[in-house]
Amino acid sequence: MSGHRSTRRRWSQSTAATLAAVLLAVVLAPAPVAAQGSVNGRVAITERPGEATTDFNATVVYLVPVDSAPRPPVAKAKGEKVPSASIAMNGRAFVPHVRVITPGMKVEFPNQDPFSHNIFSTATGAAFDLGLYGAGKSKDATFKRAGAFPIYCNIHPRMTAFVVVAPTSWYAQAGNDGRWTIEGVPAGRYTLHVWHERATEVKQSITVLATGLSDVSSSLDARGFKFSPHKNKFGKEYDKNSAVRY
Repeated sequence: MSGHRSTRRRWSQSTAATLAAVLLAVVLAPAPVAAQGSVNGRVAITERPGEATTDFNATVVYLVPVDSAPRPPVAKAKGEKVPSASIAMNGRAFVPHVRVITPGMKVEFPNQDPFSHNIFSTATGAAFDLGLYGAGKSKDATFKRAGAFPIYCNIHPRMTAFVVVAPTSWYAQAGNDGRWTIEGVPAGRYTLHVWHERATEVKQSITVLATGLSDVSSSLDARGFKFSPHKNKFGKEYDKNSAVRY
């Protein structure tokens, strides 16, 4: 009898050890990675009769998950560099005209012109004034909120740019043919946002499969757009008789 009890005890200990090893392996096993694919499509822009679209590349598209919309992490640890992007001033214009970032990122504004600029925005949630600075210098502004924010120069009334802060890391700008691609999108339901400064933003519901999603069509209507020079940082018209000429 004692032999049987000893055998059962050894078997129980062996079984317990095996179960413990299995449970430990389950706990330590890496979480399965959700299938990811690419999402691509094309944007069409309706223009007034006789006009053709020449600024498809100013179109921004981004995907927001239906179930949750977490903001991408931004470096906040002491001494850790905050992610940044750049919009230069060159030839009395902003280059590029549209820059896409995520919340918390910084945008550098290097002056590549041989004269001074004063970059500012009066947009709610992103107002700033970098003051006047000359050639070869650079200043920056941090954008904390999602949205599309116009950027101006207080000297040149026709200088306009946009910083589009997407609340997600799944974003892209269209190419010159209106086509765009977003890589690494997990399967799930999303709201596709299509933005362009000359049209009302369009939102579409899409479902991304494990293999991705192709040929998403979107259409914007720019027929009602009319360009007008912006006001200065004090909310007034620019002085046409000013002695400042660049």
